[in-house]
Amino acid sequence: MTTPQPLTNLCLLFGGTSEEHEISLRSARAVRANLNPQRYVIHHIAITRDGQWLDEKNSRAMLEGEAFEVKERGPYLPADVDVVFPVLHGPGGEDGSVQGWLEIQNIPFVGSGCLGSAMAMDKSITKHILRSANLPVLPWIDVSAADWRDDALEVASNILQRFSYPMYVKPTQQGSSVGISRVADKEQLGPALEMAFEFSDHILIEPAAEGAEYEVAILDGKIPVVSLPGEIEVDGWYDHDNKYNNDNAKIVVPSKTISPRMAEKLRDVALKAFRVLRLEGYARVDFLLDKKAGRFALNEVNTIPGFTDISMFPKLMQHSGYEFEALVDKMIEFAMASKPASSKTPSRQIAETVA
Repeated sequence: MTTPQPLTNLCLLFGGTSEEHEISLRSARAVRANLNPQRYVIHHIAITRDGQWLDEKNSRAMLEGEAFEVKERGPYLPADVDVVFPVLHGPGGEDGSVQGWLEIQNIPFVGSGCLGSAMAMDKSITKHILRSANLPVLPWIDVSAADWRDDALEVASNILQRFSYPMYVKPTQQGSSVGISRVADKEQLGPALEMAFEFSDHILIEPAAEGAEYEVAILDGKIPVVSLPGEIEVDGWYDHDNKYNNDNAKIVVPSKTISPRMAEKLRDVALKAFRVLRLEGYARVDFLLDKKAGRFALNEVNTIPGFTDISMFPKLMQHSGYEFEALVDKMIEFAMASKPASSKTPSRQIAETVA
């Protein structure tokens, strides 16, 4: 007679204070729908837009689009949780802050740790690290809010001496194309910089790579699964609306416009970037084709990519042989194997007492 395996107590952590709050809810719904109830006891913890952590009842209500009550409380976890699945996009959830808190408590969690999450969240830091590892990135200029306030004309002049139009202006610590502008002429530059500074004290400017975007998904393990590159097909540029608010963007896997040799090169660069940035669990690595230069550049690395019904990470993994349910199972298994929880630590007991 086979002894039934005990269920895994899994805490789904979602919401958050970033501009991607609603995307997090959509991703969490998709993840929850693919968690096997025969394997997991699912606990819910939602973080409100102003940073309050909700109890189980109100967290479920938020996720289901119902009215919820906010009772002021800080970070906590349910007692005896085995693993946490953070589905938090953007600052305050994808930037290493939550990951560091979980690491202090020796609680396994899905995805990259504090260091890797923090480095990959900042687009400029990512570029500096990847360039030092001789991995291809577009040239860029870093600008701080202090520089812009002190002498906006000099900042604009420096940008125009370095790059011609079109160019992109990006907050360094936002995801999902939040705060990004495509700048086609001088009149658009100032407003684009002002908008980017609404989301970050540090921004970057880079030339537009007028070509297709390609994405590679990575699932960590003893032998990592690295997807074939998928090509994004979209009208215009791949902005926030095309990523999440309509079904205009599609991904072709494998891409029909690059050679098998180039596809292998992108997979190799993606995995090297994953390792250089000290990432774990899973990630999506995005590339741009610069048609003028005739070469690829690594655009950014996402440590908690979207899991919505139109998100590219699960679509890429599906082509690699992992349907959604099997995919989340593998991610959870890897987290529990690579970040084993110690026996009750003082910090864990505090978390339970607070809860």
